[in-house]
Amino acid sequence: MDPNLYNLLLRSFDSKLRESDQRRLDDGLASSEDLRRARNDIATLRRRLGEMKEPSFKPFFAERVVQRLGRVESSLMEQYLSVFRSVAIGAAVLVIICGAYNISRDNSVSFDSALGFPHQTLEQILALEPPLE
Repeated sequence: MDPNLYNLLLRSFDSKLRESDQRRLDDGLASSEDLRRARNDIATLRRRLGEMKEPSFKPFFAERVVQRLGRVESSLMEQYLSVFRSVAIGAAVLVIICGAYNISRDNSVSFDSALGFPHQTLEQILALEPPLE
């Protein structure tokens, strides 16, 4: 099949051809079974596409999606908060236990002993002496 004739055939479906091009196409259709078959196939395809229903969403589709996403987001936030509360309570209990243990080992009640830092004097720190154990 001649590609130029095929291009003319395709153009003929969407616009009116010049007289000379229309004559060439008519001559090509008269002499070529393949070109006639292509014309019929293209015509059938275009007709079927034209008969197809255009897909569309129901009214207020965007609003429904936004509402649903809002519900999902609030549900996820509630789940995150639930998990955070249980983890936060466990972590707070662990910090209290570690602080009490460190204070009992150091025999002094201070922020440094609660965190487990050894008691050092300013002279020891400035002299870069190893900490007391």
